[in-house]
Amino acid sequence: MYMYYSGSSLGPIDKTAYGELITPPRALPDTGLLTDGEEQLRKLWTLAVLADADCDTSCSEALIHIRQIRLSLGPKMPRLQTVYLPAQMTAITGDLQRQHPKLIIAAPDATRDIRDIVGPYEPGQIFMIDPLGNLMMSYPPGTDMGNVRKDLAHLLKLSGIG
Repeated sequence: MYMYYSGSSLGPIDKTAYGELITPPRALPDTGLLTDGEEQLRKLWTLAVLADADCDTSCSEALIHIRQIRLSLGPKMPRLQTVYLPAQMTAITGDLQRQHPKLIIAAPDATRDIRDIVGPYEPGQIFMIDPLGNLMMSYPPGTDMGNVRKDLAHLLKLSGIG
């Protein structure tokens, strides 16, 4: 009997995730993101961006990146939602809504509990939330969006939910 070894395919993988894994995952409240109680952080994979008073340059870039990641998923696009979690109404503009028509823009009052659980964050930081509502990964500003896409594609392939 012979065994063929072709290189690194049999060895351990050095790194499987590009983002920062949040351990243990933090359960987010099952509250409606909009004032009418619609749109939940459950049932779909979610890429979220938080903002304080205004959506600055790094926040705007993060919103563009999560939109592009969602569009790049092709037939798997319905499994991902993109969410913007502003702290104040001043961070929501008509221009923002025109640029990102599929972006769920949460009501600031609905995001207070989520912000408390997330804790400190950097402007432009992207958070990944699983379909069960767990905050599980984060990506610092400036992360290569190809790597976020790879992590998400890997999770969508392995996950039977969302």
